[in-house]
Amino acid sequence: MNQASDLVTLHGTLRARKRRMLRRAPSHHHGRSGFSMIELALALTILAIMVGMGAPKFARVMNSSRVSRSAAILASDMERAFTLAARYRRPMRISCVCSTATYAVADRTGGTVRLTRRLQDKDLGYMTLTWVNPPGVGAVVDVFPSGVSTAPLQLRITSGSSTKMITVSTAGQVRIVP
Repeated sequence: MNQASDLVTLHGTLRARKRRMLRRAPSHHHGRSGFSMIELALALTILAIMVGMGAPKFARVMNSSRVSRSAAILASDMERAFTLAARYRRPMRISCVCSTATYAVADRTGGTVRLTRRLQDKDLGYMTLTWVNPPGVGAVVDVFPSGVSTAPLQLRITSGSSTKMITVSTAGQVRIVP
């Protein structure tokens, strides 16, 4: 008896035990491998349902992101109007054509347009710009070189269900209010 391979155990010799294990273990798969059409259809259906549930939320998040970005641009431009008045030492006029979501900062005395921006484009999407305060369709606000404006200013940007309010005090403090 060979000592290494013929060890006697409870269930016979070690060699006999190895043979029994090899007979039980499948040498290779005799059936098909992969997924059936029903399994693939079920997986794709579940995936489609999950995408369908997430698409409206994704659209709302993108819309909110666009409004936030537009509000940041508008707030920055309002701060820039005060800076331009101080730099050129001339009063600047902030005017808005809200129907096209366009606003401009121009030199009040000479009429030179220093800044103009349109908030509706292919990147920002369709926005509604509303001049809230001071009320009026053709309302304007003048900014003096001393850093004081003629009236506090409120602008509202809306797109879908997302809205941001930009407030500008007479002293030039700009805030974005949700």
